[in-house]
Amino acid sequence: MLAGDTDPVVAKPVGIALKYAGLQDEDALRGFLDQHASALARPALRYAVEKLDPAVRKAYLG
Repeated sequence: MLAGDTDPVVAKPVGIALKYAGLQDEDALRGFLDQHASALARPALRYAVEKLDPAVRKAYLG
């Protein structure tokens, strides 16, 4: 619900929550990002992919 919010006060915690959810279930995070990465605010996306493999991170950010 908050994924598309561009306010930095919202986007940063959304990204951090996604990052830590991805530590528990990376496949679920990648599935979510496959569907919603284009709608995420850039700071949220940067935080969400922070712990992913560099090649995967580059694919989402590039």
